[in-house]
Amino acid sequence: TDYGSSLTVSLPASLQPHQPFQIIVRYTTADGPAIWWLDPELTYGNAKPFVFTQGHSVCNRSFFPCFDTPAVKCTYSATVKAPAGIQVLMSATQSTYLEEEGVYQFYMEYPVPAYLVALVAGDLIHADIGPRSRVWAEPCLLPTAISKLSGIVERWLTAAESLYGPYIWGRYDIVFLPPSFPIVAMENPCLTFIISSILESDEFLIIDVIHEVAHSWFGNAVTNATWEEMWLSEGLATYAQRRITTETYGAAFTCLETAFRLDALHRQMKLLGEDNPVSKLQVKLEPGVNPSNLMNLFTYEKGYCFVYYLSQLCGDPRHFDSFLRVSMSKQVF
Repeated sequence: TDYGSSLTVSLPASLQPHQPFQIIVRYTTADGPAIWWLDPELTYGNAKPFVFTQGHSVCNRSFFPCFDTPAVKCTYSATVKAPAGIQVLMSATQSTYLEEEGVYQFYMEYPVPAYLVALVAGDLIHADIGPRSRVWAEPCLLPTAISKLSGIVERWLTAAESLYGPYIWGRYDIVFLPPSFPIVAMENPCLTFIISSILESDEFLIIDVIHEVAHSWFGNAVTNATWEEMWLSEGLATYAQRRITTETYGAAFTCLETAFRLDALHRQMKLLGEDNPVSKLQVKLEPGVNPSNLMNLFTYEKGYCFVYYLSQLCGDPRHFDSFLRVSMSKQVF
């Protein structure tokens, strides 16, 4: 019940097959799993209220009526009215601000699954860190964010493009969120969400941001059809992340990070048992279960192991990179 109920719309019998039609749904959203409202005391700056959404995997059904099966994609537009002094951002390719009215307008020109629609609003300012990237953060955090990321995000994007083809989303911006953000990072198109506490670790910042960069190709541009196949998104993104770190930081960096994570995977398998259902790549999704509850180390690392195994069958990893690049151009997994 926390995640809503289905909406049934009866179409008129006079509607002809393939005839275009429009449905308008008027709704009010209450407190729900997707929307997090923070009092000023819960932010770093303690200055202004803050709100953000976290839609993965099916939480956005509490944000707006949607088809939240990941195979269903659409473009979207949004109009957001906010008080003066509150900056609003969304995971969109285009945005405008009408200052006199306090209204922001957003448009995402590429079809995306519902879980990638994201909004954040608060005491946020920005600084450019590359030709197509900027960081957004509360004023007290912005200098640290700039010092950590200036110049290097473009390096990661360029490396990813050399491996897997053009970056289609235009901008790659990053917004740092307060500590109550429930996960480390979220790959919302054009606007990656990152928890601010990660700024304390250069290594985790590099690895996690590159992982979200990889999702721009694997997960966002091409998406798993069902939530039972989450390993396709996370396993391929983890593989691509490690190919990018190899290109930019060398094989030793990648091998150390991989060994650390695979050790954690083996310990998890030993703890749960190799036949535990949650350790499968394709997990059976029972009715009433939030798919996010099925995301675990296996989704990422066992998925990575299978993708890495396939790459080894090709001999030179560059052959597998070429295969993935062609798959991306055809928008299929």
